[in-house]
Amino acid sequence: MIASVPEAARPGLCDGGAAKLISCILPDDGTERRLLAWLQEQGVTRANSVYCRGHSVLRKTKTRRNKLPEPELMRLVTIVVAADQADTLFAHLYERAEIHRPGGGALLMMPLIRATPFALPQDLASDRGARRD
Repeated sequence: MIASVPEAARPGLCDGGAAKLISCILPDDGTERRLLAWLQEQGVTRANSVYCRGHSVLRKTKTRRNKLPEPELMRLVTIVVAADQADTLFAHLYERAEIHRPGGGALLMMPLIRATPFALPQDLASDRGARRD
């Protein structure tokens, strides 16, 4: 397993130029929380995670004839990264998210025409200790 992304390949803020969107479809087993924490350590500031429901394409499901199987909960993590750093991050994500395991999910990458840089002020408190009501 890869410990960290090399400093030269860290996907910081895009300069407004070409970018890529990496999407990870992950099982709802805590993988996305660990992945988001690791991305934050690597300096990635543009990542999002949402719940979604889907049908497994990686596992066999049983269902009645002419009926769809029950959908299951999963997580969709999206990351915007500069185009020149995307391939390196994509390879690291594959290992970090354990996509290779049975039912581990899927990883997709697609080009974006542009991405707008966005930086939060440095004096904001970290969300690690924040309460959610």
